[in-house]
Amino acid sequence: MTNNTNITFEDVVSFESLLDSANQCCKGVMWKSSTQMFALNKMRWCSDLHHALINDKYKSKGFTQFFINERGKTRFIQAVHISERCVQKSLVQNALRPIIVPRLIYDNSASLKGKGTEFALKRLKQHLAHHYRKYGRKGGILLIDFHDYFGSINHAKLISMFNEVIKDKRIVKLIAYFINAFDGDCGLGLGSEVSQIGAIFYPNKIDHYIKEQLHIKGYGRYMDDSYLISDDIDYLRYCLTVIRKMCEELNITLNEKKTHIVKLNSGGFEFLKKRIFISDTGKIVMRLMRKNITKRRQLIKKHIELYYKGQITFQSLCQSYDSWVGYASHYNVYKTILSMDKLFIDLFRKGNT
Repeated sequence: MTNNTNITFEDVVSFESLLDSANQCCKGVMWKSSTQMFALNKMRWCSDLHHALINDKYKSKGFTQFFINERGKTRFIQAVHISERCVQKSLVQNALRPIIVPRLIYDNSASLKGKGTEFALKRLKQHLAHHYRKYGRKGGILLIDFHDYFGSINHAKLISMFNEVIKDKRIVKLIAYFINAFDGDCGLGLGSEVSQIGAIFYPNKIDHYIKEQLHIKGYGRYMDDSYLISDDIDYLRYCLTVIRKMCEELNITLNEKKTHIVKLNSGGFEFLKKRIFISDTGKIVMRLMRKNITKRRQLIKKHIELYYKGQITFQSLCQSYDSWVGYASHYNVYKTILSMDKLFIDLFRKGNT
């Protein structure tokens, strides 16, 4: 890999880099007609993209806009054309990730290779276990949630942050082009790789300040959700005051309903859709949220109905259920899995009568 300090615009826009990105963009989505057309003509596409970028004539093809429902939230997606995804992937892989990722704290977990929600929860469990060994259940955890995070990111401030760490200003200009494609002075759209890496990087100074100046070792962030663990409740209140001020400087608003301090000897807290608490003996218990279990039960019923109507295969039905069991088995929900197994079998038998 190219040395981070010597990454150039040519590394991003070379024909070889664009072709490699094009091949990756096609993986897993060849069922789309737009992807099939792009794949058939990818050599020409990459050649045209290379010449447009190198001659400063590149133009975006705009967005495809739609809504999706994810984890109980309706999200507005602004997806880019596959040719633009190709350019953005090359930009992210050949410049942004090599330059930005080494500057992030280890406990920044979202959208990074080898990380994700499971990593974030594993680190939280480790932080809680370390705290218990030193202090027992003394103290608390400060939970922080950013309100409308993607919609709050200031374009000029984010571009300035990239400008501070990227040597080749032609790369910064291309980043700025993709960021400013979204209307207004603030807000990044979902469905863009540049948006994702930008959202990961935007509060980076806050992350480092918490770890290095506030000396909170039990700290982690998953995009707009974060936590701080301390044996001193008053110190957590002070930390919140400092963090609130730093967020204001970045135009970030805290979600007051979800930003609060919970004592570790209480009934537990919620993080990333999990219910978590420390037992008297120091066992860290993580359970699925009841509302998510209810949704899964409803989904099982719906899938079995679809199977008996001939709209999905038996293999798809079982794969979906087995996937959920594999996911749930990582948490303290053994009885819930047994109950769900019984529901699945009973509904299947009922539908077969």
